[in-house]
Amino acid sequence: MTVVATPTAARVVRVAVVTAPVSSWKNPCRRRRAKWVVAAAVLAFLAVQFGLSHAIESDALPIRDPIYAEKFNLLQRHRAFFHPDASRPRVLAVGSSRTLLAVDAGILGTKWNAAAFNFGCHGCGPITTALYLRRLFAAGVRAETVLIELHPAMLADHDPSFEHRWLHEYRLTRDEIDVLHGFGWRLGTPVQHRPGGWLSAAHTYRFAALDRYAPELSACPFGMTLAGRTDAFGFVRGTDATPADRPAALLRECGLYLSAFADYRPGGAAVAAIRDTMARCRAHGATPVLLLIAESSEFRSWYGIAGNSGLAAWLTAFALECDVRLIEAREWLPDTSFADGHHLTAAGAEAFTARLAGELRR
Repeated sequence: MTVVATPTAARVVRVAVVTAPVSSWKNPCRRRRAKWVVAAAVLAFLAVQFGLSHAIESDALPIRDPIYAEKFNLLQRHRAFFHPDASRPRVLAVGSSRTLLAVDAGILGTKWNAAAFNFGCHGCGPITTALYLRRLFAAGVRAETVLIELHPAMLADHDPSFEHRWLHEYRLTRDEIDVLHGFGWRLGTPVQHRPGGWLSAAHTYRFAALDRYAPELSACPFGMTLAGRTDAFGFVRGTDATPADRPAALLRECGLYLSAFADYRPGGAAVAAIRDTMARCRAHGATPVLLLIAESSEFRSWYGIAGNSGLAAWLTAFALECDVRLIEAREWLPDTSFADGHHLTAAGAEAFTARLAGELRR
């Protein structure tokens, strides 16, 4: 009912009563229809979340870990790595973006007369490397030699590991949570693996979906995926840096790794992961080779005198204890070979790969 008040000249209020039609929300048919619409929307939401969660868990939709999925798809084109026996040696390089930009697997394979592939990935430290090799071996990948990058900064004895800033929980399977616990990484149960976690699938994997299908919209500064920059052997050519560019790039990387340099010493979950990686390699008939990628003199100086001497002593003792070959390449190249102190330029990678091939032939 609507009340309309009309003042008169004599200040007498005349009230007119207007009868409005029955509101549509009071109509029983419309109410039932609205309830069905809401119920259908809720069911559609649940179906989408359940379907999305199942597709991700079964890897039908490759957004749980776009970094691994993209690189594995590329490796699958090299059928030699999936045969029990091969006509020539197979070498697989694993590690971080340092490996990604340093080891030109196409050239390495040619110089060594081997099938070679670079499985280096952005943000992939020793812990991620251990998980990735477990996945690769489970998928049937075989290699005679596995080059395992030792990234000194990511070997720092931190709790949580320095690598946690890149290894996001949504990238992990249920079994991998237990693996990380075995390494000594005190990690809680990620939301997607909790009861009812499938209800949050769209929210949990929103950034991974962007990185996979719309990297230009991603908040990640370097992008999780390669966006077509890799060659057929998994190698990405680094960008050249002018002398004017290097100071800003060095300052940026120093800020990123600053916490790793304080009271530096290797240890913790990262070292446990390296041990696991070597054990997995040997269990699958592969010979592990530890590799320290080159660093500029500026980057090496950030560890401090005590940190560098402690690292050198630890490397010698660790390689001897594990009976593993160690290629110490930190000082192989001049500072001009680096874009930012530890990522090689295209020319730097060419020089590094040529020397690495010579070392491996010994």
